[in-house]
Amino acid sequence: MLTFLSKLLAVPCYPLGMGLLLLAAGAAMLVSRRLKPGRILVLCAAAELFLFSFDPFSYMLVRSFECRYDPCISFPPAPAIVLLSGGEVQKMPPRLYDEINEAGDRILYAARLLRLGAAPRLIVTGGKLQYLRHTDKSQAEAAFRIIADAGLADTSRIICETLSQNTWENGVFTKKILDSMKLPPVIILVTSALHMPRSVAIFKKLGCTVYPAPTDYQADIPYQWKLFSFFPSVSALCASSGVLHEIYGMIAYKLLGRL
Repeated sequence: MLTFLSKLLAVPCYPLGMGLLLLAAGAAMLVSRRLKPGRILVLCAAAELFLFSFDPFSYMLVRSFECRYDPCISFPPAPAIVLLSGGEVQKMPPRLYDEINEAGDRILYAARLLRLGAAPRLIVTGGKLQYLRHTDKSQAEAAFRIIADAGLADTSRIICETLSQNTWENGVFTKKILDSMKLPPVIILVTSALHMPRSVAIFKKLGCTVYPAPTDYQADIPYQWKLFSFFPSVSALCASSGVLHEIYGMIAYKLLGRL
């Protein structure tokens, strides 16, 4: 319930939610004949939505997070790779098989690292998020099936953690698995580059030594200026929302003493 409420309360704080609230407030002002503040609020709504959907601004926000950890090709010895789920789409009609979404690089990269021997085992962490979507399996189990069906790695070396509901719980339950196996809390952490700063901070807070393995980069280097860079876009708005999600998550975890 706490996870659901945290997701719900954050909705008005994302660019689209903020814009709609400003627009609604402005419309209410105009209806009540308070024309000047009403016009200001409507203009603020338009400006806010344009700014966060403006590709160069969105790029700057995304790059400010993705630049914190560089991609790696080798890692120090570690007993486990840890994959934070979120790149899978479970098979539900009309899908015949489990599929991957835009964050699916996480799954591919984690399987590649396991196949290349970066660590002897892979822990895939993620439970059912029924408040978002009714599914028959957990996120971790869906990611496992994708790896198994595609023959991406030796599935006998994969452990699924199926209880966690958020990134903090990913860390808590992963640490419990390592402790139960009497393994040192040293991990190669695989997640999207945008999500990596918060994830690393959480696992370190729980006492883990973390070797980041970021993937799923959204911001190319250097930025490629095109004519359409000057037009608002849904993809830029979505990317900006992703950055704010990470910022709000870090603030919330700071307040809860989890960072």
